[in-house]
Amino acid sequence: AMVRDLEAQLHEANEKAKELQRNQKDCAAKLARAEKLIDGLGGEQASWSAKSSRLGKDYINLTGDILIASGIIAYLGIFTNQFRREAQDRWLGKLQELQIPASKEFNLQVCIGDAVKIRQWVIDYLPNDSLSIDNAIILDNS
Repeated sequence: AMVRDLEAQLHEANEKAKELQRNQKDCAAKLARAEKLIDGLGGEQASWSAKSSRLGKDYINLTGDILIASGIIAYLGIFTNQFRREAQDRWLGKLQELQIPASKEFNLQVCIGDAVKIRQWVIDYLPNDSLSIDNAIILDNS
């Protein structure tokens, strides 16, 4: 009777040991996945910090950039790319003179362009050059 009890206890202890080993392997796998996730998110921190910084600059320059974009849409649609650039440069100079913040290098596509629409226009055979895309943005916003 005592031997049977000891054998039963041994069997229970062996089963418990097997269960603990399975749990240990499961926890080790979960820990490895968690470490991979944390490492991946660590890289995202730099990306999000850069995006946040860029967004802050865009917010500061919003007034001047929208003034330039509005002027291009209202007045410069019919003119050549060179004339548009010259007018943009004059307007940027005037904004600086009036201390209205604006992007140093204004780009209509960056300011009011919709990347998804632009990609679709190019798929639909719009030439993939800045003048054609600017013209499409002007038309789309007129």
